[in-house]
Amino acid sequence: MVDAVILLCVMPGTEQTVKDKILEFDEIRNCKITFGEYDLYLKVKADTVKTLGSFVTREIRRVPGVTKSITLIISESLEDNS
Repeated sequence: MVDAVILLCVMPGTEQTVKDKILEFDEIRNCKITFGEYDLYLKVKADTVKTLGSFVTREIRRVPGVTKSITLIISESLEDNS
């Protein structure tokens, strides 16, 4: 399994609409609206890096209102996920 954080920029005023759409995807573990350079924070789980890439390009980036995405693959975590 691959864990990742995705940071999104969206068109002004579309934050809640984009969040609602994003939460429909099974890969999403958490989605929060943020202030600052990025508008949404997503925590994602995928089977492989390849499926993560496909998910980002075929699903996330095609959500109406999304203008930019940054994907951070988690290599190590201090939290216990067991």
